[in-house]
Amino acid sequence: MKRATFKTLLVSAVTAASVLTALPAAAQQYSIGTLPQGSSGYAVAAAMAAAISDHSDYDVVAVPTGGSNLVLPQVNAGEIEFATSNVIEAYYATHGTGNFDGNALGNPQVAAVLPTFSVGFLVPKDSDIHSATDLKGKNVPTRYSAMKLIEIMQEATLAAEGMTPADLAGGAVPNFVKALDAMAAGRLDAAFANPGSGKVRAVDAAIGVRTLGINPVEGGVEKMQELAPGSFLGMVEPGPAYPGLEAPAKMFTYEYALLVGKDVPEEVVYAAAKALYENADQLAGGAPLFKGWDPKGIYHPIDGVSFHPGAVKFFTEAGLMTQ
Repeated sequence: MKRATFKTLLVSAVTAASVLTALPAAAQQYSIGTLPQGSSGYAVAAAMAAAISDHSDYDVVAVPTGGSNLVLPQVNAGEIEFATSNVIEAYYATHGTGNFDGNALGNPQVAAVLPTFSVGFLVPKDSDIHSATDLKGKNVPTRYSAMKLIEIMQEATLAAEGMTPADLAGGAVPNFVKALDAMAAGRLDAAFANPGSGKVRAVDAAIGVRTLGINPVEGGVEKMQELAPGSFLGMVEPGPAYPGLEAPAKMFTYEYALLVGKDVPEEVVYAAAKALYENADQLAGGAPLFKGWDPKGIYHPIDGVSFHPGAVKFFTEAGLMTQ
């Protein structure tokens, strides 16, 4: 066997270097922290991650973690770049109130305003519970150890009907997914969730579910909004996306948002906002919540919450925002 000459080795090295240089550089990866798999929040994050990855130079993945009370501190510490949240909790985190009482976070900012979520009580379809007032004394969890915001939203929903958590039998679960599992197993009388979530559809297929609307008492909406700033009563129409909703119903409603750490590079957030704005059809194909979403709603002022400079740059260029 001939020995390789220096010239041969040099040519081989140059050729290999040329091939490596010609290969595309690996895209830098970023993460969106979100709710557990099976939730509407996870579907939204996964749809956004796909759209941003497909239409930018960045690779984005959805990472199931827990409620915003868990993921926003990670964003604040720079451990994860993006997070799905809601304007209620974004307000709490910014001001150190609600489930962030005494622990204001100075890092997270808004990258995009997303569609609205509606949540409420769900019961087994054959249950004799037909309104929130029928829940008095029933076995319904009042503590969500990994999703503290659920406690606040549930308390606010009860307040709209003139009730408090003390009216329920109580109990604790980690999150709404576990509550729905317990309800399906007959251990709970009701659970609190978004009726359009994948988990609700799964439970509906197993036992059948029914969604309870809100019948507000006088002054109830005002009390609801004191507990959950930015919330409102939204009218939800029956349809395939909402199993168990038998008639139009008023429900606790709030806007969702994509939050981001303030130290994430401006060009990354600009590209993310642009990809979401320009690809509403792809988002709708990935998450039912985006169906019918007007991308112009990606920006509007939110009291007490700041937007990331990268998002501001895109919104300004798109004519959605004037500085």
